Amino acid sequence: MVCLIRCVILGVIGDSMSDDVLYIGVDLGTFRSVMVSSAGQEEEVLTVIGTPKDVIARNFLRRDVLFGEDALKNRLALNLFRPLEHGVIKDNAEDKKYIADFITHIIGLADPEDYGRVVAVIGAPAEASYVDKTAIFDAAAGSVNACMIISEPFAVAYSLDMLDHSLVIDIGAGTTDICRVYGTVPQPEDQVHTSFGGDHIDAQIIREVQLKYAGAQITKDMARRWKEQFSFTSASTPDSPVMVDFSVEGKAMTLDITDCIQRACESIVDPIVDNVKKLISDSNPEYHDAFRRNLILAGGGSGINGLGALIERRLSDLGDVEVHTVDAPIHLGAMGGLRLAMEVPEDMWANLTLASR
Repeated sequence: MVCLIRCVILGVIGDSMSDDVLYIGVDLGTFRSVMVSSAGQEEEVLTVIGTPKDVIARNFLRRDVLFGEDALKNRLALNLFRPLEHGVIKDNAEDKKYIADFITHIIGLADPEDYGRVVAVIGAPAEASYVDKTAIFDAAAGSVNACMIISEPFAVAYSLDMLDHSLVIDIGAGTTDICRVYGTVPQPEDQVHTSFGGDHIDAQIIREVQLKYAGAQITKDMARRWKEQFSFTSASTPDSPVMVDFSVEGKAMTLDITDCIQRACESIVDPIVDNVKKLISDSNPEYHDAFRRNLILAGGGSGINGLGALIERRLSDLGDVEVHTVDAPIHLGAMGGLRLAMEVPEDMWANLTLASR
Protein backbone atom coordinates (compact mmCIF):
# COMPACT_ATOMS: atom_id res chain seq x y z
CA MET A 1 0.00 0.00 0.00
CA VAL A 2 1.45 3.34 -1.05
CA CYS A 3 1.09 6.29 1.29
CA LEU A 4 0.31 9.64 -0.33
CA ILE A 5 3.21 11.45 1.23
CA ARG A 6 6.84 10.54 0.82
CA CYS A 7 9.55 12.71 2.31
CA VAL A 8 13.31 12.53 2.46
CA ILE A 9 16.27 14.83 2.84
CA LEU A 10 18.38 15.32 -0.25
CA GLY A 11 21.76 16.91 0.30
CA VAL A 12 22.15 18.19 -3.23
CA ILE A 13 22.27 21.97 -3.16
CA GLY A 14 25.80 22.16 -1.88
CA ASP A 15 27.96 21.89 1.17
CA SER A 16 27.57 25.54 2.15
CA MET A 17 24.18 25.93 3.86
CA SER A 18 22.75 29.20 5.19
CA ASP A 19 19.65 29.99 7.21
CA ASP A 20 17.85 31.15 4.07
CA VAL A 21 15.15 28.63 3.15
CA LEU A 22 13.08 28.73 -0.02
CA TYR A 23 9.72 26.92 0.16
CA ILE A 24 8.15 25.76 -3.09
CA GLY A 25 4.77 24.31 -3.99
CA VAL A 26 4.31 22.57 -7.35
CA ASP A 27 1.18 21.21 -9.01
CA LEU A 28 2.22 18.82 -11.78
CA GLY A 29 -0.62 18.81 -14.28
CA THR A 30 -1.14 16.82 -17.44
CA PHE A 31 -1.68 19.99 -19.50
CA ARG A 32 -0.41 22.80 -17.27
CA SER A 33 1.85 22.86 -14.22
CA VAL A 34 2.14 25.60 -11.61
CA MET A 35 4.95 26.62 -9.27
CA VAL A 36 4.63 29.08 -6.38
CA SER A 37 7.31 29.97 -3.85
CA SER A 38 7.71 31.69 -0.51
CA ALA A 39 9.65 34.41 -2.34
CA GLY A 40 6.51 35.39 -4.25
CA GLN A 41 7.13 33.71 -7.60
CA GLU A 42 4.10 32.31 -9.42
CA GLU A 43 4.72 30.53 -12.71
CA GLU A 44 2.47 28.56 -15.05
CA VAL A 45 4.12 26.26 -17.58
CA LEU A 46 2.42 24.04 -20.14
CA THR A 47 3.48 20.47 -19.32
CA VAL A 48 5.13 19.77 -22.65
CA ILE A 49 8.74 19.14 -23.63
CA GLY A 50 10.29 19.46 -27.08
CA THR A 51 13.55 18.05 -28.41
CA PRO A 52 15.04 18.99 -31.82
CA LYS A 53 14.10 16.64 -34.66
CA ASP A 54 17.55 16.74 -36.24
CA VAL A 55 20.89 18.53 -36.21
CA ILE A 56 19.50 21.39 -38.32
CA ALA A 57 16.76 22.00 -35.74
CA ARG A 58 19.35 21.78 -32.95
CA ASN A 59 21.55 24.39 -34.61
CA PHE A 60 18.55 26.61 -35.34
CA LEU A 61 17.16 26.47 -31.81
CA ARG A 62 20.56 26.36 -30.05
CA ARG A 63 19.05 24.20 -27.30
CA ASP A 64 18.68 20.49 -26.61
CA VAL A 65 15.30 20.79 -24.88
CA LEU A 66 12.47 23.36 -24.82
CA PHE A 67 9.55 23.66 -22.43
CA GLY A 68 5.98 24.91 -22.38
CA GLU A 69 4.91 27.68 -24.74
CA ASP A 70 8.43 27.87 -26.13
CA ALA A 71 8.19 24.25 -27.21
CA LEU A 72 4.76 24.72 -28.79
CA LYS A 73 5.89 27.83 -30.65
CA ASN A 74 8.68 25.82 -32.29
CA ARG A 75 6.77 22.53 -32.55
CA LEU A 76 7.38 22.01 -36.27
CA ALA A 77 11.10 21.65 -35.55
CA LEU A 78 10.61 19.51 -32.44
CA ASN A 79 9.51 16.12 -31.21
CA LEU A 80 6.93 16.98 -28.54
CA PHE A 81 6.29 14.94 -25.39
CA ARG A 82 3.69 15.24 -22.64
CA PRO A 83 5.49 13.55 -19.74
CA LEU A 84 2.34 13.15 -17.61
CA GLU A 85 -0.07 11.72 -20.15
CA HIS A 86 -3.25 10.58 -18.32
CA GLY A 87 -1.62 11.61 -15.04
CA VAL A 88 1.02 8.85 -15.04
CA ILE A 89 4.64 8.51 -16.08
CA LYS A 90 5.56 5.72 -18.43
CA ASP A 91 8.00 3.38 -16.73
CA ASN A 92 10.91 3.75 -19.09
CA ALA A 93 14.20 5.64 -18.98
CA GLU A 94 13.24 8.14 -21.69
CA ASP A 95 10.04 9.31 -20.01
CA LYS A 96 11.71 9.47 -16.60
CA LYS A 97 14.36 11.71 -18.12
CA TYR A 98 11.68 13.99 -19.59
CA ILE A 99 9.86 14.39 -16.27
CA ALA A 100 13.21 15.02 -14.56
CA ASP A 101 14.03 17.71 -17.10
CA PHE A 102 10.62 19.30 -16.64
CA ILE A 103 10.72 19.32 -12.83
CA THR A 104 14.23 20.75 -12.89
CA HIS A 105 12.97 23.48 -15.22
CA ILE A 106 9.89 24.44 -13.20
CA ILE A 107 11.75 24.46 -9.86
CA GLY A 108 14.53 26.44 -11.51
CA LEU A 109 12.04 29.25 -12.19
CA ALA A 110 12.15 29.97 -8.43
CA ASP A 111 15.93 30.66 -8.57
CA PRO A 112 16.78 27.99 -5.95
CA GLU A 113 20.52 28.63 -6.34
CA ASP A 114 20.01 31.92 -4.46
CA TYR A 115 19.09 30.07 -1.24
CA GLY A 116 20.99 27.98 1.22
CA ARG A 117 18.20 25.42 1.54
CA VAL A 118 15.25 24.54 -0.69
CA VAL A 119 12.26 22.38 0.26
CA ALA A 120 9.38 21.51 -2.06
CA VAL A 121 5.97 19.89 -1.86
CA ILE A 122 4.85 18.46 -5.20
CA GLY A 123 1.29 17.46 -6.02
CA ALA A 124 0.81 14.18 -7.88
CA PRO A 125 -2.38 12.51 -9.18
CA ALA A 126 -4.47 10.88 -6.47
CA GLU A 127 -3.73 7.31 -7.55
CA ALA A 128 -0.19 7.84 -8.77
CA SER A 129 1.69 4.58 -8.41
CA TYR A 130 4.78 4.08 -6.32
CA VAL A 131 6.76 4.08 -9.58
CA ASP A 132 5.28 7.47 -10.54
CA LYS A 133 5.99 8.99 -7.14
CA THR A 134 9.51 7.62 -7.11
CA ALA A 135 10.17 9.07 -10.57
CA ILE A 136 8.85 12.49 -9.49
CA PHE A 137 10.77 12.29 -6.24
CA ASP A 138 14.02 11.29 -7.93
CA ALA A 139 13.55 14.04 -10.52
CA ALA A 140 13.36 16.67 -7.79
CA ALA A 141 16.49 15.37 -6.10
CA GLY A 142 18.77 17.45 -8.29
CA SER A 143 17.09 20.73 -7.37
CA VAL A 144 15.97 20.63 -3.73
CA ASN A 145 17.19 19.55 -0.32
CA ALA A 146 13.89 18.09 0.83
CA CYS A 147 10.88 16.92 -1.15
CA MET A 148 7.39 15.73 -0.25
CA ILE A 149 4.91 14.13 -2.67
CA ILE A 150 1.21 14.65 -1.88
CA SER A 151 -2.07 13.97 -3.63
CA GLU A 152 -3.29 16.92 -5.73
CA PRO A 153 -6.85 16.97 -4.34
CA PHE A 154 -5.45 16.89 -0.80
CA ALA A 155 -3.29 19.90 -1.70
CA VAL A 156 -6.43 21.73 -2.84
CA ALA A 157 -8.20 21.01 0.46
CA TYR A 158 -5.12 22.08 2.41
CA SER A 159 -4.95 25.36 0.52
CA LEU A 160 -8.61 26.08 1.32
CA ASP A 161 -8.29 24.95 4.96
CA MET A 162 -11.16 22.53 4.30
CA LEU A 163 -9.79 19.39 5.96
CA ASP A 164 -12.90 18.71 8.06
CA HIS A 165 -14.82 16.00 6.19
CA SER A 166 -14.77 17.40 2.68
CA LEU A 167 -14.73 15.63 -0.67
CA VAL A 168 -12.59 17.19 -3.39
CA ILE A 169 -13.37 16.75 -7.10
CA ASP A 170 -10.24 17.89 -8.94
CA ILE A 171 -10.84 18.00 -12.71
CA GLY A 172 -7.58 18.27 -14.62
CA ALA A 173 -6.72 17.78 -18.26
CA GLY A 174 -5.78 14.11 -18.19
CA THR A 175 -7.59 12.96 -15.06
CA THR A 176 -10.31 13.68 -12.54
CA ASP A 177 -9.23 12.89 -8.99
CA ILE A 178 -11.83 12.55 -6.23
CA CYS A 179 -10.68 12.39 -2.63
CA ARG A 180 -12.19 12.17 0.85
CA VAL A 181 -10.45 14.50 3.28
CA TYR A 182 -10.97 14.26 7.04
CA GLY A 183 -8.16 15.94 8.94
CA THR A 184 -5.33 13.57 8.12
CA VAL A 185 -3.40 12.25 5.16
CA PRO A 186 -5.84 10.40 2.85
CA GLN A 187 -5.23 6.73 2.22
CA PRO A 188 -5.53 5.02 -1.18
CA GLU A 189 -9.05 3.81 -0.36
CA ASP A 190 -10.08 7.45 0.17
CA GLN A 191 -9.43 8.30 -3.47
CA VAL A 192 -10.62 7.55 -6.97
CA HIS A 193 -8.83 8.42 -10.18
CA THR A 194 -10.51 8.49 -13.62
CA SER A 195 -9.42 9.48 -17.13
CA PHE A 196 -12.54 11.61 -17.68
CA GLY A 197 -10.94 15.06 -17.65
CA GLY A 198 -10.38 17.97 -19.99
CA ASP A 199 -8.65 15.89 -22.66
CA HIS A 200 -11.67 13.60 -22.75
CA ILE A 201 -13.95 16.60 -23.29
CA ASP A 202 -11.73 17.82 -26.13
CA ALA A 203 -11.94 14.43 -27.83
CA GLN A 204 -15.72 14.36 -27.36
CA ILE A 205 -16.09 17.82 -28.90
CA ILE A 206 -14.26 16.62 -32.01
CA ARG A 207 -16.39 13.47 -32.15
CA GLU A 208 -19.68 15.33 -31.68
CA VAL A 209 -18.88 18.01 -34.28
CA GLN A 210 -17.75 15.44 -36.85
CA LEU A 211 -20.91 13.41 -36.26
CA LYS A 212 -23.03 16.52 -36.81
CA TYR A 213 -21.03 17.90 -39.74
CA ALA A 214 -19.55 15.20 -41.98
CA GLY A 215 -16.11 16.18 -43.22
CA ALA A 216 -15.45 18.66 -40.40
CA GLN A 217 -11.72 19.27 -39.98
CA ILE A 218 -10.87 19.99 -36.35
CA THR A 219 -7.66 19.77 -34.33
CA LYS A 220 -7.27 19.09 -30.63
CA ASP A 221 -6.11 22.67 -30.10
CA MET A 222 -9.26 24.01 -31.76
CA ALA A 223 -11.46 21.82 -29.56
CA ARG A 224 -9.59 22.90 -26.45
CA ARG A 225 -10.01 26.59 -27.31
CA TRP A 226 -13.75 26.13 -27.88
CA LYS A 227 -14.04 24.30 -24.56
CA GLU A 228 -12.20 27.03 -22.69
CA GLN A 229 -14.31 29.76 -24.30
CA PHE A 230 -17.77 28.21 -24.44
CA SER A 231 -18.07 25.23 -22.05
CA PHE A 232 -21.41 24.78 -20.28
CA THR A 233 -23.97 22.26 -19.07
CA SER A 234 -27.76 22.16 -19.09
CA ALA A 235 -27.74 23.88 -15.69
CA SER A 236 -26.36 27.09 -17.24
CA THR A 237 -27.09 27.38 -20.95
CA PRO A 238 -25.73 30.29 -23.03
CA ASP A 239 -27.94 33.17 -24.15
CA SER A 240 -26.94 32.74 -27.80
CA PRO A 241 -25.78 29.82 -29.98
CA VAL A 242 -22.12 28.82 -30.00
CA MET A 243 -20.97 29.68 -33.53
CA VAL A 244 -17.41 28.81 -34.57
CA ASP A 245 -15.29 28.83 -37.71
CA PHE A 246 -13.75 25.67 -39.14
CA SER A 247 -13.30 23.86 -42.44
CA VAL A 248 -15.57 21.19 -43.86
CA GLU A 249 -13.70 19.31 -46.57
CA GLY A 250 -11.52 22.38 -47.06
CA LYS A 251 -14.38 24.87 -47.28
CA ALA A 252 -14.50 27.66 -44.68
CA MET A 253 -17.72 27.50 -42.62
CA THR A 254 -19.28 29.18 -39.58
CA LEU A 255 -21.52 26.65 -37.85
CA ASP A 256 -23.51 26.07 -34.66
CA ILE A 257 -21.89 23.63 -32.21
CA THR A 258 -23.95 24.48 -29.11
CA ASP A 259 -25.33 20.97 -28.63
CA CYS A 260 -21.91 19.45 -29.30
CA ILE A 261 -20.28 21.50 -26.56
CA GLN A 262 -23.00 20.62 -24.05
CA ARG A 263 -22.88 16.87 -24.70
CA ALA A 264 -19.07 16.85 -24.53
CA CYS A 265 -18.96 18.77 -21.25
CA GLU A 266 -21.63 16.58 -19.67
CA SER A 267 -19.80 13.39 -20.68
CA ILE A 268 -17.64 13.61 -17.53
CA VAL A 269 -20.58 14.03 -15.13
CA ASP A 270 -21.75 10.41 -14.75
CA PRO A 271 -18.28 9.07 -13.80
CA ILE A 272 -17.92 11.88 -11.25
CA VAL A 273 -21.36 11.26 -9.74
CA ASP A 274 -20.86 7.48 -9.57
CA ASN A 275 -17.50 7.81 -7.82
CA VAL A 276 -18.70 10.49 -5.41
CA LYS A 277 -21.56 8.21 -4.38
CA LYS A 278 -19.14 5.34 -3.84
CA LEU A 279 -16.74 7.38 -1.71
CA ILE A 280 -19.57 8.72 0.44
CA SER A 281 -21.32 5.36 0.86
CA ASP A 282 -18.04 3.64 1.79
CA SER A 283 -17.24 6.21 4.49
CA ASN A 284 -18.27 6.18 8.15
CA PRO A 285 -22.06 6.76 8.04
CA GLU A 286 -21.85 9.25 10.90
CA TYR A 287 -20.08 11.62 8.51
CA HIS A 288 -22.14 11.11 5.34
CA ASP A 289 -24.00 14.38 5.85
CA ALA A 290 -20.74 16.31 6.28
CA PHE A 291 -19.32 14.89 3.04
CA ARG A 292 -22.57 15.61 1.17
CA ARG A 293 -22.45 19.26 2.24
CA ASN A 294 -18.74 19.78 1.57
CA LEU A 295 -18.12 18.79 -2.03
CA ILE A 296 -15.33 20.96 -3.48
CA LEU A 297 -15.16 21.35 -7.27
CA ALA A 298 -11.62 22.30 -8.31
CA GLY A 299 -9.15 22.06 -11.18
CA GLY A 300 -9.37 23.65 -14.61
CA GLY A 301 -12.54 21.71 -15.43
CA SER A 302 -14.38 23.38 -12.55
CA GLY A 303 -14.75 26.41 -14.81
CA ILE A 304 -17.41 24.69 -16.94
CA ASN A 305 -20.52 26.82 -16.53
CA GLY A 306 -23.20 25.03 -14.53
CA LEU A 307 -21.10 21.95 -13.78
CA GLY A 308 -21.42 22.24 -10.01
CA ALA A 309 -25.19 22.75 -10.25
CA LEU A 310 -25.56 19.73 -12.54
CA ILE A 311 -23.54 17.52 -10.18
CA GLU A 312 -25.74 18.67 -7.30
CA ARG A 313 -28.83 17.79 -9.33
CA ARG A 314 -27.49 14.32 -10.21
CA LEU A 315 -26.63 13.67 -6.54
CA SER A 316 -29.97 14.86 -5.18
CA ASP A 317 -31.10 11.29 -4.47
CA LEU A 318 -28.52 11.23 -1.65
CA GLY A 319 -30.25 14.09 0.19
CA ASP A 320 -29.12 17.68 0.62
CA VAL A 321 -25.91 18.14 -1.40
CA GLU A 322 -23.77 21.27 -1.67
CA VAL A 323 -21.05 21.68 -4.30
CA HIS A 324 -18.63 24.55 -3.70
CA THR A 325 -16.80 25.71 -6.84
CA VAL A 326 -13.42 27.23 -6.01
CA ASP A 327 -12.04 30.55 -7.21
CA ALA A 328 -8.71 30.65 -9.08
CA PRO A 329 -8.58 26.85 -9.48
CA ILE A 330 -5.34 26.78 -11.46
CA HIS A 331 -3.08 27.84 -8.56
CA LEU A 332 -4.83 26.15 -5.63
CA GLY A 333 -2.90 22.87 -5.72
CA ALA A 334 0.46 24.61 -5.80
CA MET A 335 -0.63 27.04 -3.07
CA GLY A 336 -1.64 24.10 -0.88
CA GLY A 337 1.76 22.54 -1.44
CA LEU A 338 3.49 25.80 -0.52
CA ARG A 339 1.40 26.20 2.61
CA LEU A 340 2.16 22.65 3.71
CA ALA A 341 5.88 23.11 3.01
CA MET A 342 5.94 26.19 5.23
CA GLU A 343 3.88 24.62 8.02
CA VAL A 344 5.66 21.28 8.34
CA PRO A 345 7.92 21.48 11.42
CA GLU A 346 11.59 21.51 10.58
CA ASP A 347 12.25 18.42 12.70
CA MET A 348 9.77 16.46 10.56
CA TRP A 349 11.71 17.37 7.44
CA ALA A 350 14.90 16.33 9.17
CA ASN A 351 13.68 13.09 10.75
CA LEU A 352 11.94 11.62 7.70
CA THR A 353 8.82 10.76 9.67
CA LEU A 354 6.10 11.62 7.17
CA ALA A 355 5.71 8.48 5.19
CA SER A 356 6.02 4.79 4.76
CA ARG A 357 4.76 2.26 2.28
